[in-house]
Amino acid sequence: MQPVKLSLLLLLPALGASLKAQTIQLGLTYNFNGIVHAGENFLPDDPNGYRSISDRGLDFTGGVPTDPLLAPYALVALPGAFDIVHLGNRNTVDNGNYAFDLVADNDNVGIQPLWLTNADQTTPQVSVLPFPLPITSTTVASFLYQISNGGGAFDVTFTFAGSGSYTATLSASDWFGGTFAGTDRVDNAFVGNNLSITEGRIDLSSQAGQVVTQISFSNRSNLNAGYAILAGNFEYPPVPRRVNQIPLNYNFNGIVNTGESGLPDDPNGYRSISDRGLDFSAGVPNIALLAPYNVISTPGALDIVHLGDRNTVDGGNRPWDLTADADDIGTQPLWLPNSDHTGPQVTTLAQPILLDLTSRASVLFQVSNGGGAFDVEFGFQTGAPFTTSVSGGDWFGGALPGTDRTDFAGTPASNLSLTERVIDLSAQTGRTLTSITFGNRSNFNAGYAIVATNVSGCLSCVNGTAGSVVNLGGGNGPGMTTSTNGNLGCDLDWTVLGATPNAALGFIALGLGSTSIPLSGIIPPCLGTVHVPNPTAIYVQVNAIGSATATIAAPTSQGLCGVLITGQYLELVSGACPVLMSDAIAITIGN
Repeated sequence: MQPVKLSLLLLLPALGASLKAQTIQLGLTYNFNGIVHAGENFLPDDPNGYRSISDRGLDFTGGVPTDPLLAPYALVALPGAFDIVHLGNRNTVDNGNYAFDLVADNDNVGIQPLWLTNADQTTPQVSVLPFPLPITSTTVASFLYQISNGGGAFDVTFTFAGSGSYTATLSASDWFGGTFAGTDRVDNAFVGNNLSITEGRIDLSSQAGQVVTQISFSNRSNLNAGYAILAGNFEYPPVPRRVNQIPLNYNFNGIVNTGESGLPDDPNGYRSISDRGLDFSAGVPNIALLAPYNVISTPGALDIVHLGDRNTVDGGNRPWDLTADADDIGTQPLWLPNSDHTGPQVTTLAQPILLDLTSRASVLFQVSNGGGAFDVEFGFQTGAPFTTSVSGGDWFGGALPGTDRTDFAGTPASNLSLTERVIDLSAQTGRTLTSITFGNRSNFNAGYAIVATNVSGCLSCVNGTAGSVVNLGGGNGPGMTTSTNGNLGCDLDWTVLGATPNAALGFIALGLGSTSIPLSGIIPPCLGTVHVPNPTAIYVQVNAIGSATATIAAPTSQGLCGVLITGQYLELVSGACPVLMSDAIAITIGN
């Protein structure tokens, strides 16, 4: 057995009674009627009716859609009511092409409605929260929004009780395309092309301990676009014990990395999934969205899971060249023996994951040619798979550098977006995840690129060894506890409670296996039982409440399944018995 790495951690606060993620739906201060509800279409001059933030809008005339993306949020479902936070100015958006009519004439552009006293809503739009919301070590703020006319970015500022604030930036591609019913013809709201809704997530853990009293939206990057914030949540998910960056079974070189631009016929080089691609030739951008993931940055390597067929995507306009001619369309590369990736694309996990109540999966992807949906199927060691659908809008616009000219990718082009979707797997607690499959795309004209996937959960012992935590007792004063249940891949820890506050000579002894030796046989005046064989004593800094922790950081080798490790606290004190000793805890690594 290789030596294990030991580290000291501060004792974390106890989890609440429920490990299920808590979500608080925010009461945003809406300022615009920008979603078409029942009875609001075909009335462009209704003084109290719907108005577009540009040239189209969401069609909720049949009610708020039943969709996994929308389900956690409170969206306005009533006609004739404010239903979005608008950031922009309808009189200047889209180069001023949709300025409000001065008189009612029943054309596509309506008059300025009575509910809009000032069309200029480009200044910060503030929502004062009905009650303050605390930020914890896991708090995430999530928002649903859309951006017209090419997409862009905007700031979200959280103001704290007392003083201070924190600002983060969200971005999205153009709203055109996706899976949600849309209208066009500006304020007349005829049935139109589908639109997308973006979910942006802001990690607030760096502000733990603060209390939020208001949220404001401002500083839009695209002055020609209208921005619609539909809803927001504060999420308080439990702390996952392990987050696994999944080594996906990549099948396509679809991101431009260093040295891959300008080489459309390189037999081992980059190819677009449609007409453009992400430009990471300067390195993977250092942004919060990408930070948790392992994004492939090696040139000449497969870096996405592709769903689609380049020979048929985009109306069949981009089939592979038969000969190398250095134009924008490349030859079929050597790494692609079969261009048809329309069937299910399977990743079998090298390290199966044991799911628990904190388990969630997050998927980072993009969809060309109008956006769309696809299925993510989670396969297990036993039993039926769990399948859910995720969706995203067209990849055009957003905040990430892009290239165009299909496979040539020689010059910077319009920005592109990546969509992140989070999937709750807590209902699968206790099951061993063995595979992830992407398939069943809704838009047959689009290429899909899955860039990265994370799944939280400890690792599973493939031999089925059961993990266990047993308190062996034996202390003569202090107690011992642990936050682990012995799962492979997650930290093992031993925490003493009731030691001498700020003790100068405190140790936690760790050893393989367990024994039972009366301490009196070693030091006659002492009570208690020694349970750690052949101990390794780790010095620990006991805090002011008499607590300290020793941690073995994330053992992952399958060879450790079934291994028993025992920990017990020892403290040198003055008195007839010079040793203060805690109960012992024996942890068996397993499921």
